[in-house]
Parts: sequence; structure tokens; C-alpha cells
Amino acid sequence: MIITEYDAIQIRFGELWLKGENRGMFIEALYRNVSNAIRGVKHGMLAKERDSFMINLDKESELNKLLTTLSFLPGISWFSPVVIAKPSVDDIIRKANLFGEEAKGAVRVEAKRSYKGHRFTSTQLIGRMIKAAQSGKLKLDLDKYACNVLYINVEKGKTTLHLNKMIGIGGLPVGTSGRCIVLLSGGIDSPVAAFYAMKRGLRPIYLHFHTFPDNKTAMRSKIPMIIRMLSVHSNGAKIYYVPAHLFQAVVMKVPSKYELVLYKRFMYRVAEKIAESEGAIAIVTGESVGQVASQTIENMLASQEGIKPLILRPLTGFDKQEIIAKARELGTYNLSIEEYRDVCSIKIKRPATRTNAALISRLYRSCKLGAAEAKSLEASLSTHCQ
Repeated sequence: MIITEYDAIQIRFGELWLKGENRGMFIEALYRNVSNAIRGVKHGMLAKERDSFMINLDKESELNKLLTTLSFLPGISWFSPVVIAKPSVDDIIRKANLFGEEAKGAVRVEAKRSYKGHRFTSTQLIGRMIKAAQSGKLKLDLDKYACNVLYINVEKGKTTLHLNKMIGIGGLPVGTSGRCIVLLSGGIDSPVAAFYAMKRGLRPIYLHFHTFPDNKTAMRSKIPMIIRMLSVHSNGAKIYYVPAHLFQAVVMKVPSKYELVLYKRFMYRVAEKIAESEGAIAIVTGESVGQVASQTIENMLASQEGIKPLILRPLTGFDKQEIIAKARELGTYNLSIEEYRDVCSIKIKRPATRTNAALISRLYRSCKLGAAEAKSLEASLSTHCQ
């Protein structure tokens, strides 16, 4: 429970500050993302400062909702509710007393003087605070070895004080790296891959192939629920529902051991067409090298042959337990393990593990899967999910 009456929430961006001439573009994108994300939450003015944003708080502000919302946004290094004092030692000590109840034990003080024009140094400030605590003027138990930290930053016109830091997702603001098509299944892996794509600044457009009789049934499945969970990181998203029955019909003539690789090629080619229409520059998958038969290096090469957009596999180096742990953290795991009939969950007794691009291309043409791509896109449905 937060007890202190805070004046603002300070938002810091770590990696963005290292950007060169493009720094302003990244910071502006993060500002827009924060502004859009908190639009439905009561708060004061959102202000830009030299190296941070400040969400000013008033009596109507919904502090806990704001903090929760910020925890989901890529691009934020850390954030914290702050108390604002004047840049004077006496006022800093007075405002530090507001943390007495919340500290719940000993506190270590870390002071920084961002503006060097003041007559006191950060060391002198800490010394004055120690004396104030000894005299009873400062009602905090100061201990240089304490786990709790009271951070003090003395700027030119004000001082900010906050207890500990709330670590953000980090990475880049969503949208700064362009758009991508995320191949979203009903399983565990692809939602995790989508998260990592967003963390590196990609704005997702989801593509889901389904086995339902119509798109409206697919829209009532668990898929939109998974996307809503992921959309807290991107402030909504667009999704394409594509029926898979045309693919399933034409590959019946092909030896079943090649079906999974052909399906991957089919998905990539449909995703490529959607990427062209949406201005997306990459395709994101939940593949991890060697995890299943379709994810051998040979099969991945054969399935992506001729695909123009960059194919990103954020989970390449993850093992299954690492992916499951992240899915639990994201909140998608319980939905992902619900029973669901994915096309890619088809069980093949002896799937081919070392196919080659020439063979897959020949089979693809013989099945006339190119025509199935066009018909599947015609039968697709796109919608937005918040």
C-alpha cells in the first residue's frame, strides 16, 4: 500500500538516452505511447523534462492504475512516484519526513546533485540529513547498509525524492522499429515472441490461421483474449483471422511427412502479402531452433525460401522451460495451455526433419498452394483488439 501523498510520477528512459541524433524521435514516440496508454486513467498533466517525463498528480489521480499501466510499456527503464521539494536542504528534510510510514524500517540515502550551481554538495546534504535524524528533526532511521533506498535528485528549480525504483520493461518504444506480422498460434511460444518483438520497438499485426468453420467462431475463441493480454504493451493491435481449410484440402495429395514444412511456407507467403499491404517489414514467429521437427535448421531454411520480409525468431536461444516461465510472467500461459485445435498442432508420425527448398517448392507448385493463398486471403477477416 502506498501511503505517501506523491506529487508526480517520474518516468526514466535508459537505452533511449544512448541514442545519437535520433534520440528525439525515440523519446517522442515513448511520450506518445505513455500518453495513449494513460488516456483512460485519471491523472494530471504529462510533462516532458530534459531526461524524463513527469505525470503530475492531483487528488483525483488514480496512482496505482497509472503505475500498473506504466509497468507494461516498452521503452521505460524505471519509474517511481516522487515527492517534489524546493532545492534547499531544509525543505528536502521536511519532505523526506513524508516517507516515514512507507519506509517501514531503515533507509539508505542516495543523493545526486544534477544542477551544480547550488551551494551544497550531495555529500553535505546527506551529512545534514544524518544530523537532522540524530536530533529528531528527520523522522527516518538512516542506515548506509539498509536495503530500502531514498533517492534524492537536486535539480535547478526543484528536488525529487522517491523510495526505491519500479523497474520497467526497458527496450524501445513500440512503433520505433516499424511494423511486423506476428504468426500467432494458440500455443505457448508465439505470444512470448510477440512480447519480445514489441520490446525491440516493433508494432505487431497478428495473423492467426484457424480450423473453425468461419471467422466469427475464431473471434469467439481464446485467441482474442490472448491478444488483449498482449495489447497492454502496444495499446491495441490489429489481427487477421485466416481459415486454414483450403491448405488442408490441397495438401492431402502430398506425403504427410512434408505437411508441416509446407504449412510453414504457406503461412509465410500469406504473411508476406499482408505485410506488403500493411507496410510491415518483418515476420515474427515463436520458433526455437530444434524444439520440434519443423524447427530444424534445414526445415526452417526450406520453409522461408523466397520470402522477402525479414523473419525474426526472438525465441531462437530459449528452451521450453524458459518460454513457459516468461508466458507465466506475461499472463498468457493459462490461456495458451487450454485445449485448442491449431493447424500446426497436427501430429505427423514421421515428419521430415531435413527437407530442402527445391523439394518444398516443387511440392508447393504441384499442390497449387499459390491459388490457396489467394483464396484464403479473400476469406480472411481483419479486426482491431484493445
